[in-house]
Amino acid sequence: MRVKALEARLKRLVRRDPLLRAAGAASRETGVPLWLVGGLVRDAALGRRAQDLDLVAGKGARRLVRALESVWARRLFRFRKRGVTTWRTTVAGRSVDVVDASRRGLSGDLERRELTINAVAFEITRGRLIDPLGGLGDLRAGKLRLPRAGVLAEDPVRVLRLTRFLATIPGARLSPAAKREALAAAPRLRRASAERIRDEIDRLLCSAAPALGLAAMTELGLLEPAVPELVPLRTCPAGEGRPDAWAHTLRALALAARPGHLPGAAAARDPEGARVLRWAVLLHDIAKPETFRRAGDGRPTFHGHEVVGSRAAERLLRRLRAPGALRRRVSRMVLFHLRPHHLADAGAPERGLRRLVREAGPDLPLLVLHAACDAQASGAPDAAARWRRLRPLLLALLRTHRDSLISPLPRLVAGDDVMRALGLAPGPEVGRVLRELRELQEQGTIETREQALRYLASRPAAV
Repeated sequence: MRVKALEARLKRLVRRDPLLRAAGAASRETGVPLWLVGGLVRDAALGRRAQDLDLVAGKGARRLVRALESVWARRLFRFRKRGVTTWRTTVAGRSVDVVDASRRGLSGDLERRELTINAVAFEITRGRLIDPLGGLGDLRAGKLRLPRAGVLAEDPVRVLRLTRFLATIPGARLSPAAKREALAAAPRLRRASAERIRDEIDRLLCSAAPALGLAAMTELGLLEPAVPELVPLRTCPAGEGRPDAWAHTLRALALAARPGHLPGAAAARDPEGARVLRWAVLLHDIAKPETFRRAGDGRPTFHGHEVVGSRAAERLLRRLRAPGALRRRVSRMVLFHLRPHHLADAGAPERGLRRLVREAGPDLPLLVLHAACDAQASGAPDAAARWRRLRPLLLALLRTHRDSLISPLPRLVAGDDVMRALGLAPGPEVGRVLRELRELQEQGTIETREQALRYLASRPAAV
């Protein structure tokens, strides 16, 4: 996008956006220069929308921050990092950063950023673009160029960020100097905090083309310092006649990002569901190297890799200090990821369908989409035949899940009933008996509370 057209777009954005209007009013009232920089300017040039605000304030930044605190009725948290003072808050669910450039000025602030495409500023009150480093030209050319030498060495996490831009900007490529510096800075990523690494990988996975970003991580030597647990996938076969497990994972991730009309694709429209799905696809074969064996006829086997992989995924996410809900959902998805395939091979038994729907719960549609991506990315010689068996099973799972939401089975007995009937104390055995009753109810063997109580009365206490 040309400068004048981008200026017009940003002026309209300032008029319509309540946060930017308030920031502009505070700048005029206090006389403190204020610029919009970073992602919002870059994404506006790409025709995309961004929510978070990255603002740079000139001389008198403290005065401007106090005015914003008054307008937004909240305190801005102040912190200092690598000599840069920033105030941060969240307004209406949007992150707002105000950087103090009182001493170094706008040019100094732009030069400290990781790429020239993020070093374009828009002066809010005057409505003009400032692009001293040629970032807009680089953006049009899809060129990821550093504003100065040494910028990646200052913070190696920025190298991870480069891979996200490679995944989100169509046709983007690193300049030769950026690639050299990225390769040199990569080993230092080992010293970065787990939280920052997790956040960058999370953003990469949720990008438009995560497979491209992960391929770039491999090329730049970032996989070992960031997620060493995934390195063995690169030399492990995914199965007989198939590519290595890492290539398969990247193929499956590309499908998860653009599922088209695959069964379960609608589940990926929810951002949190998409996040769970992509982490699960990334980690679903994590235990294949550990469980790899050769059968008598030479075929590779990976018995139990879903069970071992579920625990490995939990450990990796715990190491990265991922939220507990994400850890639980991803590890369960890894644990269950082979179940649809096994059911298809077994002829789609109705009892197995209902049981998987019950155990997967709300994540059943995501599991269906996971299985579809896994199968379509297989690369096996018999992949087409296996897909013809699997697809009807996946659709049947979705129908069963939908029916269970429309007409859920009533709860016939509670834990207290089980404990009284069998003389049990509270514990996992009570849950096992309740699940047993649920399966009988799903089969139609038990339909009423009276039948359930008679079953309990005739059942031995110990199993």
